[in-house]
Amino acid sequence: MTLSLTIPLLEKPSSVKDMAFSILMHEFPLSLMKTLHAINKQYNRSFSFQAVRKAVLQLVEEGVLVKEGKEFSVNKEWIIKVIKFGNILQKQYFTTAHKGSKVQVGGNTTIYTLPTLLDLDYVWNGIIRQALSDPKAERIVTFKAVHFWFMIATLAQETELMKEMIKRGIKVYYICYGNTPLDQWTVDMYNQIGVHAKLMPKPKNFTPGLNIGTYGNVLIQSQYPPELTKRVDSFFQRCKHPQDASLTAITDLVTEKGEITLQVLHDQLVTETIRKDIMQQVLTK
Repeated sequence: MTLSLTIPLLEKPSSVKDMAFSILMHEFPLSLMKTLHAINKQYNRSFSFQAVRKAVLQLVEEGVLVKEGKEFSVNKEWIIKVIKFGNILQKQYFTTAHKGSKVQVGGNTTIYTLPTLLDLDYVWNGIIRQALSDPKAERIVTFKAVHFWFMIATLAQETELMKEMIKRGIKVYYICYGNTPLDQWTVDMYNQIGVHAKLMPKPKNFTPGLNIGTYGNVLIQSQYPPELTKRVDSFFQRCKHPQDASLTAITDLVTEKGEITLQVLHDQLVTETIRKDIMQQVLTK
């Protein structure tokens, strides 16, 4: 697999290849002529047709782009390889063991230690997409937590992810154990998207700062440190409505440093037990 190390920096592409790739990320499929016009217009350049043609064909040869007729688009197989490559890096750089090695418990568990809520959200979503890419995976997603902070901090990305899963025929069941107006708002937002979400009293034995989700045959759970748990609770208590949450307050919350534990368990029996329990609670009137 060919992977250009400049791809993550596409906000300032410097080569014709990177510019062509950046254009085809958002507009596809495109012919060579349309790609040329888009590059010169977006980046205020005056590349020749030959230069763009050479760059695009190099990307095709490297497996990054595919050609259908006279039009080009990003190769979906290459995208999957990049996702898998990213997941390997996540395991190597965010696990609790030294020297970047992943932690295995019983052969089916991986444990990560992440520094911020923003990192947690990024890694969690990556694992979700990988778990649900399995065609044999259960087409049901379940989740429970005290607060759905991610619906406020990453509203657009979270909405897109939910809609994508629902469009693929995946049923989603969420339980929120919060008791604030802001918790109710997040639950209402999920229900508007098409998620089966429910606000419920928090069980006495539910650990503060715990989040549990099932995706296919994969169970994911995270645990916030005590101080971060208090910060999240305080944020939801203080903000009665979404408009009360300032951008600064949200940014401070999701970037606060700590040691957040994320555990990924591949166990069909345990995952099925938790999935059925959450579904039953959501569907019980």
